[in-house]
Amino acid sequence: MSITSEAPTRSGWLREDALLTVEGLHCAFKTASGRVHAVRGVTFDVRPGETLGLVGESGCGKTTTGRAVLRLPPPTAGRITFRGQDMAGLSMSALRRERRNVQMIFQDPLSAFNPRRKVVDIVGEGLEIQGVPRAERQERIAEALDQVGMSLEAVGDRRPHELSGGQCQRISIARALAVGPDLIVCDEPVASLDVSVQARVLNVLQDIRERNGLSLVFVSHDLAVVKVMSDRVAVMYRGRIVEIGPADSVYRTPSHPYTRRLLDAVPVLDPSERSWERSQADDDAEWRTVDRALVEVAPEHYAALGEVVHDGERVP
Repeated sequence: MSITSEAPTRSGWLREDALLTVEGLHCAFKTASGRVHAVRGVTFDVRPGETLGLVGESGCGKTTTGRAVLRLPPPTAGRITFRGQDMAGLSMSALRRERRNVQMIFQDPLSAFNPRRKVVDIVGEGLEIQGVPRAERQERIAEALDQVGMSLEAVGDRRPHELSGGQCQRISIARALAVGPDLIVCDEPVASLDVSVQARVLNVLQDIRERNGLSLVFVSHDLAVVKVMSDRVAVMYRGRIVEIGPADSVYRTPSHPYTRRLLDAVPVLDPSERSWERSQADDDAEWRTVDRALVEVAPEHYAALGEVVHDGERVP
């Protein structure tokens, strides 16, 4: 999925045993008012069986980053490797085959479903594209539905408009799961659901992750949900990652002023749970530090507090 002719310099904190590695990802779009750089030099990795929470406010570029992993849309620049394979050199047919290993759950399942198709056809669509025989398809569809707490007999002949929002989202998870992926990108999978329904969908995601050894990239603006779901958290601001590290470390001792501002917006019963204080200087620093390089502030915990990064180059 690399567009550049020259590979970006590998960041020293990327891990060699990662399943997915994203380096120097850029995504830009032409608009009536000019070129918009939605994602600017994003770098992260995900290990097998790990969940990375990608969090930030609306418009920060987190959804575009998640979709770019699947080339939806193709990135403008950068490198994406999956299981050690640079995805840039794949033909469209090879990319289509590889996509069965990297699936996506969309925020609004109804917009991702063909309303005229039955659930059995929706869940089995990827298997059909991959050329799986019909008899095996039925078995795998039934297994995928069972893993999300549904049955082929109960919902197989129903259409999306006959299901609730939570049921549709579980069907979306089953569709992604049916092809046997190693990694699933979850784009705000519970944002449009009631709180009680959110809990059930999150439990389903946790269960299938543990049962199948899946890796997840969990995109969300809800920090409380991200904390529950994630092993590591990457905070995005203005198209860049400004902080990344183990979830406990990022939530307990946030280092970037923008991360502290996000966490300040999460209601807590006891204000003493927060071990930091924000000031006007923090608000000013958010803008000044967004383009700085990530530096280690704790074991495996990095924040944008180093040199300024300009066009991929570090300057004093």
